[in-house]
Amino acid sequence: MPAFLRQHDKGIEYSLEDFNLLGRSPDATIRLTDAGVSRQHATVRRDGNLYWVSDLGSANGSFVNDVAITTARALRHGDRIQLGTCLFIFETDDGDQTHTTGSGTQMLHTIALPMKTVRATLLVGDLRNFTTISAQLTAEQVAAMLREWYADCEKVLKSRGAIIDKFIGDGVFAYWAGDSLEVRAQATEAARLLSNAEAGESPVRKMMRDEMKLEVHCHVGLNIGDVALGAMGRGVNTAVGEAVNVTFRIESLTRKLQVPVLAGATFVEGWPDGLIHYKNVGIHPVKGQPEPVEVYTLVESEPVLD
Repeated sequence: MPAFLRQHDKGIEYSLEDFNLLGRSPDATIRLTDAGVSRQHATVRRDGNLYWVSDLGSANGSFVNDVAITTARALRHGDRIQLGTCLFIFETDDGDQTHTTGSGTQMLHTIALPMKTVRATLLVGDLRNFTTISAQLTAEQVAAMLREWYADCEKVLKSRGAIIDKFIGDGVFAYWAGDSLEVRAQATEAARLLSNAEAGESPVRKMMRDEMKLEVHCHVGLNIGDVALGAMGRGVNTAVGEAVNVTFRIESLTRKLQVPVLAGATFVEGWPDGLIHYKNVGIHPVKGQPEPVEVYTLVESEPVLD
């Protein structure tokens, strides 16, 4: 599905590739000269028939339809994207997304499909110190690193039955429908592989380590809980709910506790054999939650067998 970013006030059109890095850096896919735009400001990534925009920790933020984006946002025909003072209109050639009214105005149809509540196993992965590291790289290197990491996530997660909900700049959110012991074992193996810097090391990360003494580490949070699963609009499927928020908070605890993987107590409940792979590291308060959460760290051991 061809898609474009258009600056109508300047008469400029950018044809979008599968992966696009926007910023002031000379080697950004779409280079912007506005002083309010960071060197590596945002990405627009194609996933199937959808394009997702993510902010990369920019100084002044990224906005879609005047709303600051804090997670990856699926774009729709006619969306307004603002980076600094640069204003773009996202447009596609997909005629199914628009219709013409009597006045000739194009409007987006959205279909709100029913949501359903399911028990799910949740995984959040995040590249540690990404903003600091990316400041030492060219835009081309940042884009290459993210492409490789996205590909690694897809290989690790999809081969273990996970559904990738979204990429969020330097993060990924995925889930499994269900909480069987088999699913937990798959999630544990996925977390182990994603957090292992040497597993399937990409050419760009190897170059960064050998030549620049920079290492990129992925930290992972695991959790189990009830989520609302379904379509939030036309072609946009996602999992939402308090359990999702808690999983993001669990992942953020990895920095405080200085461990690569943390799992919530619900992840190990009823899985006595799985406890050999996890060590209790206490109960900790997390931002936005009235009650502290009990967490377990993944310990070094042999791969998990079903």
